[in-house]
Amino acid sequence: MMPYDFLEVYDYENFDSKCEQVCSYFDEIYDQEGQGALGKKNKSLTVPLNLGGGWKTNKNSGLSYFNKRRQKICATKTFDFGEDWLCNELVYSLIHKSVSSYVEKYSFLTKLNTTSQWRLCPSYNIQRYEGEKEGFFTLHNENSGTYPYRMLVWMIYLNDAKCGTEFPYQEKTVTPKTGRTVIWPADWTHPHRGVTPNQGTKYIATGWFYFLPKGDAPKFDGHHPDEENIKEIVV
Repeated sequence: MMPYDFLEVYDYENFDSKCEQVCSYFDEIYDQEGQGALGKKNKSLTVPLNLGGGWKTNKNSGLSYFNKRRQKICATKTFDFGEDWLCNELVYSLIHKSVSSYVEKYSFLTKLNTTSQWRLCPSYNIQRYEGEKEGFFTLHNENSGTYPYRMLVWMIYLNDAKCGTEFPYQEKTVTPKTGRTVIWPADWTHPHRGVTPNQGTKYIATGWFYFLPKGDAPKFDGHHPDEENIKEIVV
């Protein structure tokens, strides 16, 4: 067995009330009709199980392309760190704590910034899964032809849900716990899926770190990841 599987789980105390507040905040925003001060509502993301060929979702969902190998049903909304969202402080705090520990363990990551740069994506998604008919049903990885620059993935469980996330190649299933933060590589080595059938309601926040060649600033997810709108990693 590998001495390292690069899948790290971090638990923190005293975040229960803040996570509960973020879940309620998501419900308020998502369920609100139309547009207003809270921003645009994203429709529930529904992907048919017998889908053949490509399928486009709402651009604002943060998940722009699906095919027959990637089926997902959930409520999702994209947030920006640069905007004044109630959830940003909690999310960024947990990411910062976790990635600092991750880099401490895998210290070679610090050397990558000599020839390139990796940065926190300025946007992230909060998702809500309700009942057995919702979930991410098939194995998938986060780095694909659509998003080739994704380097690391982070995910925060926002409640004590019953069904977690399965990583079959690492022979691990991560159980949801409020505030639990998970980081893993975005590449094909770490395919994963939600444990199904989903039971109850599960809330997660999820996003990525991008790997950028120096001097290159391609567009990702509708954002232009330059030094002004991507937060630097502080370790």
